[in-house]
Amino acid sequence: MKRRIIAVTLALVLAVVGFGLVFSYVHGADARAVESQNPVTAFVVKKLIPAGTSLEQAQNDGLIAVTKVAQSGRPAGVLSAVNASNHALVATTDIQPGEFVMAARFGTSPVNQKAIGVPAGKVAISVQLTDPQRVGEFITPGSHIAIYATHGLKELGVSDQAKAFNQLDLKGTHVVLADVEVIAFGSKPLQKPSPEQSSADGKDSSGTAGTASTDASYLVTVAVDPTDSVRLVHAANDYILYAGLLGSGTKVSPSGEADDGNVFGGKSVMGGAR
Repeated sequence: MKRRIIAVTLALVLAVVGFGLVFSYVHGADARAVESQNPVTAFVVKKLIPAGTSLEQAQNDGLIAVTKVAQSGRPAGVLSAVNASNHALVATTDIQPGEFVMAARFGTSPVNQKAIGVPAGKVAISVQLTDPQRVGEFITPGSHIAIYATHGLKELGVSDQAKAFNQLDLKGTHVVLADVEVIAFGSKPLQKPSPEQSSADGKDSSGTAGTASTDASYLVTVAVDPTDSVRLVHAANDYILYAGLLGSGTKVSPSGEADDGNVFGGKSVMGGAR
């Protein structure tokens, strides 16, 4: 009986020691992986930061914490230090746990006490996006995004060739804006469109071509050049928009495009059609 008890006890001890060794190895492997990718400092939100909370208070109360991330994975505009130049700035809106602490989320007063800050020479344009189209919950003020538009391909003219092409109902996607800054974000979802709100031509209540979405949509406000603002408004009214969150140093080609012909590596069907 004693031998059995000793054997069981020894097995438990070995199991605990083995678990500790595995945990230590995995933790060390994660640290080594980060170190190999040129780690840089970034702040992340640990607990909800209410609007009006200063950076200094957020740090003192443990609402934010310093972490190390790969340089290539750190978003542009993420906070890397709390110092005399920014410690008195306050959160302009509530900031949720799990987000990077973006410098643009802090100002001299909460957003309900001042108008939206539009950079000089820019125009603020709001677009309506669902969760997938806005990269889940990862787009925040200060983020840089690319905006894409998917639309039907049409060949102008009344020739038999044009009619035959248009009957194919082909789709294409273009880059509308390769890099724009998000300056505001609607935290509350807009009301889902009802079936009665969908028009007969297949556009939903937002004016977007295609089937009416069943997902809640959100307003994302970006700062664009005056010339680009016209293009973005047209795309928002007539096409399906999608946003891509840009990583640090990422460049999207303004001429990027895809269609039903080349999306899987085939030949583009666009030609002169748009």
